[in-house]
Amino acid sequence: MGISIVWSDEFATGIDIIDSQHQRLFTYFQDIEQCITAQDIASVEQLCRGLIDYAVSHNSFEESLMEKADYPMFEAHHRVHEAFKKRAHGYLERIDNGAEPLKIAREMRTDIGLWLINHIKHEDQHYTPYVKKSLDKGLVSRMLGKFFK
Repeated sequence: MGISIVWSDEFATGIDIIDSQHQRLFTYFQDIEQCITAQDIASVEQLCRGLIDYAVSHNSFEESLMEKADYPMFEAHHRVHEAFKKRAHGYLERIDNGAEPLKIAREMRTDIGLWLINHIKHEDQHYTPYVKKSLDKGLVSRMLGKFFK
C-alpha cells in the first residue's frame, strides 16, 4: 500500500459544495487503492477514468465560482488547472496505449492525490474568501429580494 491519501478537515475550505467535491475525489483514491489491492484491472481502469473526469469537472466548477467572485488570480489558477488536466489525461493515454493499468493507477493515485492535497492546502485557500463573499452576497440579495420587494 502506498501513501495514505485520506480526507481530513485540514483540507476544508468552508465552502460546502467545494468540500463535498473534494471529499468525493478522496473517495476515488480509496476506491482505486482497493482495486489495486484486489488486482481488479477492469474496475481500476474505470475508476481512473472516473477520477480524471470528476477532477476536471470539479476544476471547471471551481473556476466558475472564482470567475463570478472576480477572483483576481483567476487566470493563474486556471493555468494550474490546465496543466493538471494535461498531466491527468497523460495517465489515461498511457492506459489507452497498452500500459499496465494497475501500475498506472498506483502512479496516478499517488501523483494526483499529492497534487490535490497541495492544491487544496495552498492555491484553493487563496480563492475561498472571494468565493465565500460572493456566495454570501448572492444569498443576502436573494433574501432581501424575498422580504423587501
